[in-house]
Amino acid sequence: MIISRNEQKRIYIDHAATTPPDSLVIEAMLPYLTQYWQNPSSIYVEAQATRQAIDQSRNKIADLIGAQPSEIIFTSGGTESNTLALRGTIAASQLSNKHIVSSATEHHAILDTLEQIELENLAKISILEVDKFGKVNPSEVQKSIKDNTVLVTIMHANNEVGSINNISQIAHAIREVNPNTLFHTDAVQSMAHLGANVKDLEVDLLTFTGHKMYGPRGAGCLYVRNGTPLQAQIVGGGQEERRRAGTEDTAAIVGLAKALELTVERRKIDIAHEQKLQNLLLSKLPMLIPFSAVTGPLNYMERLPGHASFAIGFVEGESILVALDLAGFAASSGSACTTGSTEPSHVLLAMGLPADLARGSLRFSFGRNNSEDDVNDLLDALSGIVQKLRSLSPLNNASLPLDWEKWMGN
Repeated sequence: MIISRNEQKRIYIDHAATTPPDSLVIEAMLPYLTQYWQNPSSIYVEAQATRQAIDQSRNKIADLIGAQPSEIIFTSGGTESNTLALRGTIAASQLSNKHIVSSATEHHAILDTLEQIELENLAKISILEVDKFGKVNPSEVQKSIKDNTVLVTIMHANNEVGSINNISQIAHAIREVNPNTLFHTDAVQSMAHLGANVKDLEVDLLTFTGHKMYGPRGAGCLYVRNGTPLQAQIVGGGQEERRRAGTEDTAAIVGLAKALELTVERRKIDIAHEQKLQNLLLSKLPMLIPFSAVTGPLNYMERLPGHASFAIGFVEGESILVALDLAGFAASSGSACTTGSTEPSHVLLAMGLPADLARGSLRFSFGRNNSEDDVNDLLDALSGIVQKLRSLSPLNNASLPLDWEKWMGN
């Protein structure tokens, strides 16, 4: 009997792409979808209830990340927050011949925006290389800083390989050279697991979003340290202190604040659970599947909890994912924003992987509802899938890249 995808057991292992909204988050949001739906900018009593909910959410988020309420800007998500951080600081800067520094493994929300900024002749861009684990060297950041460097933007943790950058150390390196250079970090992937106290990180701007931590999609936040020059990129209203126009989505904002609150409360339990599953997969998969290797750090202290990524030789990652989907597993090859692309991952290429190996990339990211049985079921299915796909592939061991052993032993 053929089992449809709706009838078979489905195992979701793609929490780095998005997480299911927590029931308590949904419960917190519902009143602002049903009873308090009025425009928070209006003056009547009903609308003021929605305004109060936004203010309370802003206060809660600020407290949880070590910020002031006035430093919190609500947006539609990580991409908009990143765009506002980059374009807003460049537009507000009075320097001529402006310069921005970033890294080769940033999310496309950063890299594509930087490319557009350079095409528009708004600033010159320096893109830093990373090491074989996808990490940025603070000393290389320091060397890149110039008198006209307006902004440095380096992600807290990588979405494809889970590598964690030392943001506070990078902040120190920047300010030793140019204390006027602003520092932004994309904390979309890290907020749920690492948290982000903006005082400890010493950043001027920080991005995060709700749907990576069991909150709603369409809810994001940009922290902007008081005194940081920032020019609005969406205009036409006075919302968010004229830094981001548009009627606020009260329910989404309430959900974002609740999700962050729950994440902070459950972080230790979540990390312990997800690292157990992560380590099980990281240790077993390379032994089970020949010519496979972990991408990103092997040391769990240098890698996002629950995150496991691999390069599989002699087969394309997209083919494996299709077969896994048919077998009941939801996973990805890297960033959810680029899944389906025939091009190898820019992150893996920047780490030095040959293009052929980068095309065989897989990413598994665990969450609260996963179990050891899920890992074992995945390994059983994956072993058979890779073996079958390799038997159909024109590739063979004779085409093994010369530097494969380098990645086998990373």
